[in-house]
Amino acid sequence: MQNTYVSTLDFLNLLHTFSQVITANDHQINLLELRSDNANLDELWEVIGSEITANKALNQYAMRKFTYELMHALISDPIERVKLPCDFEDDVYS
Repeated sequence: MQNTYVSTLDFLNLLHTFSQVITANDHQINLLELRSDNANLDELWEVIGSEITANKALNQYAMRKFTYELMHALISDPIERVKLPCDFEDDVYS
């Protein structure tokens, strides 16, 4: 078995393809209302799995694991919006 080099471009292409699948199924995913008390990730896979499987450039097993891990992280520790201080942009962009 030969080791294959994976570049950052490969990673970005994977994320871009994943993003396209999520965007195309946005409405159906939102209808699932996934949250910590409703974390049925198998239903999520039913929505996006066929498009992932149809794309032969994607590894179905890896994408399923990636999807589950990503959604589990999002559901388990939801990100709350943070109000930035008004001088934040001045500090960063000066």
